[in-house]
Amino acid sequence: MFKFFKKEKKVNSDSMEKLSFELELTAVVLAYEVARSDGEISKEELSVLMLEIENIANKVGRDKNEIWSIIDTYSKDSVSFHEFIEDINKNYSKDQKKDLLKTLWKTAFADGKLDVDEEKLVRRVADLIKIKGIEVLKLKHDAKN
Repeated sequence: MFKFFKKEKKVNSDSMEKLSFELELTAVVLAYEVARSDGEISKEELSVLMLEIENIANKVGRDKNEIWSIIDTYSKDSVSFHEFIEDINKNYSKDQKKDLLKTLWKTAFADGKLDVDEEKLVRRVADLIKIKGIEVLKLKHDAKN
C-alpha cells in the first residue's frame, strides 16, 4: 500500500520489520481519519497522533514531519478504506486488530468528547476487520477510562 517501504518477496527479518511499519502507518492513517471525522483535529487528538508518528519515525530512522506528511497526503488522496481494510485483514492478528481499535478509540476520546461521527467510523472499521461487538465495547470502555 505505502510505497514508502517496499515489500520484498523473500521473507526475512527486514521484510517483516517493513511490513510491521506499514501496518503501523495504516493504523495512524485510520486514527487520523477518526480525528478528522468530526470536522476538526483537537490539540489532544494531534498529540495522540504525534506520539504514534514519533514511535514510527524512531523505528525507521525518518523525521516525524516526513512521516506526518506521508500520512496526511495518503489520507487526503485516499477515496476508500478498502485498501486499508484489506491489508489489515490479510496481515493483522486478532491482537493487532484490537490494538488498532485501541488506538482509534484513544484518538476519538483524546479531546474529552466522543463525536458521533468518530464513533461511527471506529465501529465501522471494527465491523470490517471482524472484531465482535462485545470486544469493541470493552475496548471503548478501556479507552474512555
